[in-house]
Amino acid sequence: MMKQPFIKLGVTTLFSLLCSTVLHAQVVTDERMFSFEEPQIPDCISGTRSQLSVSDVHYKDGKHSLEWTFEPGGVLELKKDLKFEKKDPTGKDLYLSAFIVWVYNEEPQDATIEFEFLKDGKKCTSFPFGINFTGWRAAWVCYERDMQGIPEEGMNELRIVAPNSKGRLFIDHLITSTKVDARQQTADLQVPFVNKGTTSHWLVIYKHSLLKPDIELTPVGNKQREEMQLLEKRFRDMIYTKGKITDKEVENIRKKYDFYQITYKNGQVSGVPIYMVRAAEAYERIIPDWNKDMLTKMGVEMRAYFDLMKKIAVAYNNSTAKPVIREEMKKKFLAMYDHITDQGVAYGSCWGNIHHYGYSVRGLYLAYFLMKDVLREAGKLQEAERTLRWYAITNEVYPKPEVDGIDMDSFNTQTTGRIASILMMEDTPEKLQYLRSFSRWIDYGCRPALGLSGSFKVDGGAFHHRNNYPAYAVGGLDGATNMIYLLSRTEFAVSKLAHETVKNVLLTMRFYCNKLNFPLSMSGRHPDGKGKLVPMHFAMMALAGSPDGKAEYDSEMASSYLRLISNSGVENDAPEYMPKVSNAEERKAAKLLIEKGFRPEPDPQGNIAMGYGCISVQRRSNWSAVARGHSRYLWAAEHYLGANLYGRYLAHGSLQILTAAPGQTVTPATSGWQQEGFDWNRIPGVTSIHLPLEQLQAKVLNVDRYSGMEEMLYSDEAFAGGLSQQKMNGNFGMKLHEHDKYNGSHRARKSYHFIDGMIVCLGSDIENTNTEFPTETTIFQLAVTDKAGHDYWKNYQEDKKVWVDHLGTGYYVPTAIRFEKNFPQYSRLQNTGKETKGDWVSLVVDHGKAPKNGRYEYAVLPQTNETAMKKFAKKPTYKVLQQDRKAHIVASASEQIVSYVLFETPETTLPGGLLQRVDTSCLVMTHKESADKIKLTVAQPDLALYRGPSDEAFDKDGKRIERSIYSRPWINNGSSEIPVTVTIKGRWNVEETPFCKVVSSNEKQTILRFSCKDGASFEVELKKCKHSLYGCPFFYTL
Repeated sequence: MMKQPFIKLGVTTLFSLLCSTVLHAQVVTDERMFSFEEPQIPDCISGTRSQLSVSDVHYKDGKHSLEWTFEPGGVLELKKDLKFEKKDPTGKDLYLSAFIVWVYNEEPQDATIEFEFLKDGKKCTSFPFGINFTGWRAAWVCYERDMQGIPEEGMNELRIVAPNSKGRLFIDHLITSTKVDARQQTADLQVPFVNKGTTSHWLVIYKHSLLKPDIELTPVGNKQREEMQLLEKRFRDMIYTKGKITDKEVENIRKKYDFYQITYKNGQVSGVPIYMVRAAEAYERIIPDWNKDMLTKMGVEMRAYFDLMKKIAVAYNNSTAKPVIREEMKKKFLAMYDHITDQGVAYGSCWGNIHHYGYSVRGLYLAYFLMKDVLREAGKLQEAERTLRWYAITNEVYPKPEVDGIDMDSFNTQTTGRIASILMMEDTPEKLQYLRSFSRWIDYGCRPALGLSGSFKVDGGAFHHRNNYPAYAVGGLDGATNMIYLLSRTEFAVSKLAHETVKNVLLTMRFYCNKLNFPLSMSGRHPDGKGKLVPMHFAMMALAGSPDGKAEYDSEMASSYLRLISNSGVENDAPEYMPKVSNAEERKAAKLLIEKGFRPEPDPQGNIAMGYGCISVQRRSNWSAVARGHSRYLWAAEHYLGANLYGRYLAHGSLQILTAAPGQTVTPATSGWQQEGFDWNRIPGVTSIHLPLEQLQAKVLNVDRYSGMEEMLYSDEAFAGGLSQQKMNGNFGMKLHEHDKYNGSHRARKSYHFIDGMIVCLGSDIENTNTEFPTETTIFQLAVTDKAGHDYWKNYQEDKKVWVDHLGTGYYVPTAIRFEKNFPQYSRLQNTGKETKGDWVSLVVDHGKAPKNGRYEYAVLPQTNETAMKKFAKKPTYKVLQQDRKAHIVASASEQIVSYVLFETPETTLPGGLLQRVDTSCLVMTHKESADKIKLTVAQPDLALYRGPSDEAFDKDGKRIERSIYSRPWINNGSSEIPVTVTIKGRWNVEETPFCKVVSSNEKQTILRFSCKDGASFEVELKKCKHSLYGCPFFYTL
């Protein structure tokens, strides 16, 4: 008989079941699911030329399966409504009905069984399933996409037809039909036809296993053999540090090992069934309170299993002085190896759904590598090698890459597995061939990638999900830096370009992070203040030597590392996505570098602009100011269900000041940020409509077949980005246009002008039609967390134009403003929506409801005091020359700088003296260094990944439709050159460069043409022509 339908069995209940005496309880019960836990075979199941019984020899769900012994052409029949549902004809629900089954085979046969699906005796659809394997294998097969024939609703019979031979199989965890995310089903040796059109790097295991090498086999010489041994030693030292095994560690291992109840009976291994986390997606439309992490919470997800295998491997290697413990660890490891291999972690197996599996199997690669000698002794080494090469998709390194760059996930989850699978091999010509292919693959992967492709960019960006994404980058950089070090100073070392690219990514990251933390606007879907860079990446690059291979150590990387680890330590609340590094490892690397004579660098100073991130950063002293926008190429925020619920405005022209008292370590807390009580409407710098949190919360949808449940909205404006002059000063501008999904009438022109220790902030043309809620520009929103802060604001004497917050940042505000002191202020956590509270102060410009032609002006001066600010207010060191829809132009007489954010092509001569005209929208900065020498910098923030109008799609009302970035055809395009013609007053000598040509020059004017791309800044030096009447330009005086 079938078991009762599933009734709201929560994860907690499931976990308690597993941890009780009924550890092997069936995970889920439902009328569509057969797991054969009752002693009788269900009435709806019968066989022809077959013997059927319920067996406890092998099981994948619960503790029993259906044993099917068949004669040639035998048939197993299941007669029952299969519950097949057709795909949604409206296209709103993109899930497809899938058939799911696990099959166990004791004796491999080079044959197939056939699954046939019938309606009232008529065969509608079918698929073959290969049985040339031993152990468990799974299939997730979508009826309408993967099977032969046409499925029909009302199908009421399943037939499993045996091959023309005898055999015995075990069937378990059979789901007749359930709707699943149609992107994720995975082909393998059993079902190579499944999801054939996918290009997901997770799901191409089978297809890429067929790839062949293009590098010839050559004999292994003595030098290559030595280098192979060096690589193996380096890799072993990277993943394993010798230590002593303690009794406590042994007891902990025993306890965790016992949980899996691994036993042998008649030569057959059994134990607790193990799954990959994504197997839970089979139940998404079955369980009312489905949780994607349910298998992890139950303790049966393979990540914990492999982590334990690695612990046992380390314990084995650390117990050379304790032979009894060493033998115990060896036996436990081999038992776990046998069990997980039997469970289907083996060559040719993809478990039906394998997406994002790399995060679950990282421990697998390391554990097997560390036990190479044990596996060889047990006669299992070759099988283990094949398993690693299958899941690491090692054959993917065979063909020469066609483009630069690889997906960040590959660096994060596959580099270690691939090198482990190669170094597991004996020192053969095949191993040498793999190493040369792997080296080339890493080399191309580290080079700057085009468009929005992963992973690394010419400007130091690190891409995943088609945007600069530090939270993913730290995992990817773990793989990239480790491999660059591992291969260094051997014939397998990466090229200078690849090495320099990764080095630049790290130097850029240490510039925009302060000290270690990601800025809030650059935290992706984790705006919780916990994301950080990983100092050990800098140490690995220091040890890898200089990019040209001439220096044994990289001095820049060494000094960066030593600054980053001072006063730092591993925190217990570090996000899961961050690579784990022990304090001991950090100290060991620091000791070595200090002994070599390296010392910490001072805090980085200057300015950077990242065209591929829509980011500008200014640094002075120990503070930093980070501006971020978005465009038609780069999304504003990433939202998932349960991640970044309220951070819609993070990149709507934000400006975060990261600061601390001089000499102190900068953190989000020292900068006045915490999640408790933070009003997500009031991101500093942002101009936005102040909504109730329930309206601000992201309405996350599955908008097309290219994406999952996620939201990443774009503007339709190309103008957004920054300029950096001599890497010391710069500007940033954006045309803000919110997406029609929420408030498509909301627009603004925004700019920041970074001039030494001052940031001038301008806004104009602020408009929307929202008559219900006010539009605000937030100057600051700061947490008040201690008595000193409360006392400061309690006694604060307000001045309409001059403000100095309790952290020492000054604000000059010639615009009407409103100050709020909310003790307490209520908000919600970004991931759960749980209510929080904290004490906060805010300074905002209130533009009113449905504003038209709104504007603001203010200047930010970090690390100042009230006296200095009052002096500044009397005579500001800047002057706004233009602030309208066409341009925001600011001049600083003290610094001899004019900063231009030109939103539109100027129609008349520009104010400011030197620059007269440009022929397109752009960013410009001039710096008069002396009477006869001027620096001219030009940037075109339009990345030009495509030209012409924005590629938006519209509904019948003319509103922009939400679409996935992954659906856009231009995402891998390189940045096109955009010529920018600049006219400057007077005759000037300009040394031509590949990006700047002199069009003409006379006594009145000099015309230059810049070739701009990548959102980069291009600069030239203007030298005064002797005897010129106009050579010494007029500079705007205040």
